[in-house]
Amino acid sequence: MCGCAGFEEKYFLDYYYIASFLMFFWILFLAISRYRKAEQKFKKQIVLLTIGIESFLFSFFITGFLASYLADIGYLKDYRFEQYGLFGMTFFMGMLAFLIVKYKAFNIKLIGTQALVVAQFILIGSMFFFAQSLTNQILVGVTLIGTTIMGGYVIRSVKAEIARKEELQKISDALAIANQRLKELDLTKSEFISIASHQLRTPLTAIKGYISLILEGSYGKVPAVIQDVLDKVYTVNSRLVHLVEDLLNVSRIEAGCIQYSFVQAQLEPLVAELVEMFTPTARSKNLLLQMRLPKKPLPPLTIDPNKIKEVLSNLIDNALKYTKEGGVTVTLEGDKKRARISVTDTGIGIRAEDKENLFEKFTRSKETTKMVASGAGLGLYVGKNFVEAHGGRIWAESPVPSEGGQAPMEGDGADKGSRFIIELPLVNPKIHIGISDQPSPSEKT
Repeated sequence: MCGCAGFEEKYFLDYYYIASFLMFFWILFLAISRYRKAEQKFKKQIVLLTIGIESFLFSFFITGFLASYLADIGYLKDYRFEQYGLFGMTFFMGMLAFLIVKYKAFNIKLIGTQALVVAQFILIGSMFFFAQSLTNQILVGVTLIGTTIMGGYVIRSVKAEIARKEELQKISDALAIANQRLKELDLTKSEFISIASHQLRTPLTAIKGYISLILEGSYGKVPAVIQDVLDKVYTVNSRLVHLVEDLLNVSRIEAGCIQYSFVQAQLEPLVAELVEMFTPTARSKNLLLQMRLPKKPLPPLTIDPNKIKEVLSNLIDNALKYTKEGGVTVTLEGDKKRARISVTDTGIGIRAEDKENLFEKFTRSKETTKMVASGAGLGLYVGKNFVEAHGGRIWAESPVPSEGGQAPMEGDGADKGSRFIIELPLVNPKIHIGISDQPSPSEKT
């Protein structure tokens, strides 16, 4: 018996080779079929898994065939060469590990839970072989049934959790794609507004210039009837130019390409110039426009005068537009750290529900729309970005407190006037003299 040697039966070998051959190509066919139907992100995983499985099968097949053939011709005395086919298993396991780590293939959490439940079932079930009494067998049986039921619930719970995570991931991916699409559309919209605004600004500016020349008498004396019409045309044209400029500023802000020319400048001349410019408008509405400057001049600030002038001009213009009686006061004051410009009016004020979104783009209250139909609600949004780019802040108070009083933080300011305040730092180490693409918070986000 000790001298017995294994032998191979011909029919078994034929069956083994045919089965191996068919299995090899059947798996390859399934892989190709799955590859064609799979999403792009899963195709590489299918290729790698197929390579691992086919390499594993091929290594067993080829080593078995060679061992049998070499033994038949007498080159080998036994079939130990077949053991080298086990290296195919190592390659297959390595490929599986790579897929799990790199692509999170095969749900390890679920597989681990199932393996734990099965191992527990086998462990408790094996105790039947050691149970000597009927009582012990009943206890083991009850424990086995209870454990199996609880294990089933655990597996179902894990499956449900995995399904929820996969659904959330799909929703997250869809939202990311939609968000990217919205960003692209928003950029396209901004580019369109910018191009359209540029095309509109040139003719409007030319019209404004020609009307100004006519009103000044450069083309001869203008009859009184035509003078009144031209005044209205000039006013409407100026509003359109202002609207186009606001649209351009918004598109530049969103594109992050607003340029600032920072210089050392005094605020007193800037405020005085704007008050003088708006005085005729105030008189035409029987409103009092006054200015309050500090007794001692404030030190020069590093600012872009044109941007600050644009912000303050919009505040004064709004104050005059939305004030029927009383007047508007422009105040400049400061301390050792900051300068503050406030524009106070006795107008329609700000309702409590309008305060939160006051500085958002395309935001106008019902009261302002009733009084002045024109306007896009962009001025305060642009102004906020300009001021914050200077390291300052802008806010509104309504109702307006009495002289020397403290402004309330909450409350309805309808018909109780309003105060808009611009606060700028006297020294800002982040701002340097010269041309700069200083980003505002809106540009950063």
